Amino acid sequence: MSARPAAAALFAGVAASSTGYTVIVAILPLAAEDLLGSVRWSGLPSSLATTGVAVGSAVLAGLTIRRGRRVALVTGYAAAALAAGVAALAAAAGAFLPLLAANFVLGGGYAANRLSRYAAADLYPPLHRSAAIGWNVWAATVGSVVGPLLLGATGRASAALSIPVVSGPFLLAGASLIVAALALQLFYRPGRVGRVAGDSSSPDERVESPAGLRLGVASLVVAQVVMVLIMTMTPIHIRHEGHGLDVVGVVFASHTFGMFALSPLAGILSDRIGRVPVVVAACVVLSASGILAAESASGSTAHAVALLLLGLGWCLSFVAASALVTESVSVVRRVRLQGRVDSLVWGSAAVAGLASGLLLSVVGYGTLSRVGAVLALVPLFVLSPLGRRADSRERPPW
Repeated sequence: MSARPAAAALFAGVAASSTGYTVIVAILPLAAEDLLGSVRWSGLPSSLATTGVAVGSAVLAGLTIRRGRRVALVTGYAAAALAAGVAALAAAAGAFLPLLAANFVLGGGYAANRLSRYAAADLYPPLHRSAAIGWNVWAATVGSVVGPLLLGATGRASAALSIPVVSGPFLLAGASLIVAALALQLFYRPGRVGRVAGDSSSPDERVESPAGLRLGVASLVVAQVVMVLIMTMTPIHIRHEGHGLDVVGVVFASHTFGMFALSPLAGILSDRIGRVPVVVAACVVLSASGILAAESASGSTAHAVALLLLGLGWCLSFVAASALVTESVSVVRRVRLQGRVDSLVWGSAAVAGLASGLLLSVVGYGTLSRVGAVLALVPLFVLSPLGRRADSRERPPW
């Protein structure tokens, strides 16, 4: 059975859900600052949304084991759509605590978007697994680039409807998440494709690599933390420098373009030259992005390039490290471990999101970005034990 129809349904779900959620990521710190009157805790809603992704990853992984991928992914998208509607009402009423709760649930449902890459990987054999992940990640390109560019339009539409400016993005997210749920409910039919590609009788599927798993987890965690740390406070930094939502949207669009547009290339490189070299490249690019963000003027072309590199470094790590995690664990333990890994990734990112507001208020955007540049190099310290492990056995599939 061909994997293409199932992969196309996953692609559509990721593309649709990313459209609105990326707008929410951009608007949440601004909404929090407006409601609280302070930047200090402006990262809290984003942090709770990311915590929701962490919790939702584990919950949806458990549901996958019991009911299958389709039920889990559709349930996640549907729950996120409902939560987006509640968040729009909370923002309109100026109710901060309900907004926090809604964003936690929204993040939990949005975990379906992130777990889709593992579903895509299961559809293909190892030699094409990174490419499958890369194309699945690329699905978010259109929504994540166009979404931020709609910030100004959603603000104007909200004003025309006499509702708060911050409510519009939540309504857009709710509609896009409903589309994602329908796409998977109607068209995602993996059948036996995933089991054929990941048959436990295959020698590759029985191999476990603790060293590869350590590197994969470290890379996923660090890349997500660095990206969230810098990206979350970028809209506030730009606004504090006197720029409007249009400039925020342009800079954010460059960031999301870096995150998703080149992900197929990241997948091809990971399959051709190996997962580890791509992870190393990711560390270098992420570190360079933090340095450039610290040194460039707010809203400038250089600043947009820094955010593009931030997204690109994350992309390289996300694709290659996800393949490492998938291939370093036997098929019988894979789904549950994928959920736990993503819980760790997004839980760490939630801490970074909360810390970003505190760092911005205490040390400023420049120092915050330099901290990210240093953290980006942490996975390189995992490479030494990985090398010893690889030398002691036949060449691993990654």
